[in-house]
Amino acid sequence: MKKGILSIFIAVIGMYFLYWYTIDLSRQYFILIESSKNTSELNPYIFTVAKTFRITSVCIGLLSLYFGVISFLKKNKVGSIGIILAFILIISSLIPFWKYLVEDATIDINLK
Repeated sequence: MKKGILSIFIAVIGMYFLYWYTIDLSRQYFILIESSKNTSELNPYIFTVAKTFRITSVCIGLLSLYFGVISFLKKNKVGSIGIILAFILIISSLIPFWKYLVEDATIDINLK
């Protein structure tokens, strides 16, 4: 049962990491857009950081999946919750949520 709880704990940490880097990337991208309005090129920093964070969150999800499978094979029901959370983490890390946050932030609410 300890590995199942560890799997859930790692998946929750991974989801917090996913939330944190999504918010951070949307802020960085918004700052880059605002600073480069006069130029047509964007800094490639944002895209390399996004790939690094994506790889890190997938690795955290795979670690959670590993501990969940070990717990599930030992006939613990807690392991199945860890496996489900790990799959949600892995799938969520492959979807670029920060792009949707940037699109919502650029909407002009000053309707004049």
